[in-house]
Amino acid sequence: MQYIIERMQLEELTETLKLVKDVFNEFEAPCYNREGIENFYQFANYQNIKNQLDNVITIFVAKNKQKIIGMIAIKNACHIAMLFVDKKYHRQGIGTQLIKEAKFYCKINNRDIEKITVNASPFAIPFYHKIGFEDTGKEQIVDGIKFTPMKLEMYRLKLVFPTQEYKEQLKEYLQEHRDNNEMTLSGAGGLDRLNSIDEWLEKVKNDVTRKEEGKVPATLFLAVRKSDNKVIGTIQIRHYLNERLLKNIGHIGDGVRPTERRKGYATEMIQLALNECKKIGIQRVMMGCYKDNIGSMKSIQNNGGILENEIVEENGKIDQRYWISLKKRYADKSVNNRVQKSNQNMLTVNDKKFTGDVYFYDFIEVKNKMMISNGKCILDNGYKWLEFYDYNSKIKLSAIYNEKSEIVEWYFDIAREIGKEHGIPYEDDLYLDVVVTPSGEIKLLDEDELKEAYDRLEISKKDYDMAYAEANKLMELLEENKKELKTFTDEYIKIFINVKYQNLI
Repeated sequence: MQYIIERMQLEELTETLKLVKDVFNEFEAPCYNREGIENFYQFANYQNIKNQLDNVITIFVAKNKQKIIGMIAIKNACHIAMLFVDKKYHRQGIGTQLIKEAKFYCKINNRDIEKITVNASPFAIPFYHKIGFEDTGKEQIVDGIKFTPMKLEMYRLKLVFPTQEYKEQLKEYLQEHRDNNEMTLSGAGGLDRLNSIDEWLEKVKNDVTRKEEGKVPATLFLAVRKSDNKVIGTIQIRHYLNERLLKNIGHIGDGVRPTERRKGYATEMIQLALNECKKIGIQRVMMGCYKDNIGSMKSIQNNGGILENEIVEENGKIDQRYWISLKKRYADKSVNNRVQKSNQNMLTVNDKKFTGDVYFYDFIEVKNKMMISNGKCILDNGYKWLEFYDYNSKIKLSAIYNEKSEIVEWYFDIAREIGKEHGIPYEDDLYLDVVVTPSGEIKLLDEDELKEAYDRLEISKKDYDMAYAEANKLMELLEENKKELKTFTDEYIKIFINVKYQNLI
């Protein structure tokens, strides 16, 4: 049975809540008293959910041939408020996939998240336990609603800098590899080559700031399992690339001890390392692996790795070179930390002027308004943004309107790729931007950022030239079509704010 999971649109809320109530009445209501049932109905009320959509609650739905067969409601990007699947589609993995969708959403909207919580009903407890949730308290009844509080750790591992505390474990870690006839360790910073753990600990400490010719600064972490503090693997991050690293080694090297492989740890280690890469300013991560190392290849691909090319070594082995972008910008998380209340909608368009998705933000209450270097405000109470995602283009257009629905500026991002992931549009930014002011002035921005990325070897000469080619072509087009630009975006602002279209999406 085929189904898709995508973000619920406002027009689907009535059908979604009908599913919620039908499943609740059959499977959960029998466990509640009258007070509990009435309180659940009040929460799952159309107006209550509508008022919280996008600001507090985000809903994803599973659909089979446009019929909604499952849903998950995520509160504050960290808590599952509701999870229901149509009775006819139980035990087909839909609930598990909805949880995966929730985890993805929470990760991109809540960078520091460590766990997802849920108050599980008696009926749902076996399901949550099966997919890894743990009880955080005993069963309780609040306002007539019976539940068991649970949590799902986003990561089983933590990255820690090596210290004397792990000295004995490191000896065991090294010996386990040798017992498995593995004399060379990946991502271990020379642990297999030095005479003692003490010598290695000192080397790892010095590597962070090393400046020897042909070397780059590198930070090595131990991947330690939270549940028992056991060292599961090692992972090294090289702070930038040189020509040797660019060829087939990359920014990140990692390894997992033999007895803990095939458990998904490598994928998780890379996820955690990518967060560290962001902290030190790496925006595009290169990783390499041998083609016949299926586990390593999958762990890179699971983290968004895109294969660039393959290199055949003298011994006949094939190196694969992957890139992972940390410059992806998703439509629904642009300014979450600045906004208290907003409405967000998306419209899919297919006409002569534009084909793709248009994402609309109506910023009702802003915590911190946003000013740019020239003193212009681009985000405040009542402001509205439009974002145009054309999946066959390298350019994303944003149109910014003030509280009077007057244009503030048009902003064009030059992108490596414009795509859609888990139903959410994104652009993989390629640094250069073009701005058009209401007076018609056209400006090219962020050339310095593009040059810095090129100097760090994070983009190729081909990408560098492509960014300029796209920007120059765009600026020539804009010179000839300034009036048409305003007419085009004004048309969509009217669509989104017009009362008769408020329930369009």
